[in-house]
Amino acid sequence: MVIVSIMIYNDSGLLAYEARFERCELNCDLITGFVTAINQFGCELFPNNELCDILFSNTHMLIEPRDVDGQKVTFLVIHETFEDQDQILQIIDKLHDEVKKKYADVITAKVINHSKLEPLNTFIVDLFKKLGRPENPFACSAD
Repeated sequence: MVIVSIMIYNDSGLLAYEARFERCELNCDLITGFVTAINQFGCELFPNNELCDILFSNTHMLIEPRDVDGQKVTFLVIHETFEDQDQILQIIDKLHDEVKKKYADVITAKVINHSKLEPLNTFIVDLFKKLGRPENPFACSAD
């Protein structure tokens, strides 16, 4: 059971924050663009639905849109398919609370200052320790 990545992006698909744990070859901008495009396409076909999950054979993408200061912000967690969904949602809940409390102005800005979101790294490390997560957060460098 492994979380591969956590991403936060705005309604237009602009990546605000990413935390990688396993697969360094991820292109997070491509992933958020893909998920945003699929969601927009799906909303055109099924207007009363919203994309919640994308399931591949070994990888699950949990897509959780949340409100931050009146704007839609999406929390995307990529993980192995047999991961405990309740714990993934618990991680999203805690991360969402932290973002709303301390980083709402950064996340919802037209131009995102990624350096102001760096303290989320420490928050995630501490959260993973509390939850006994096996991942080694931030062992994988960004592109």
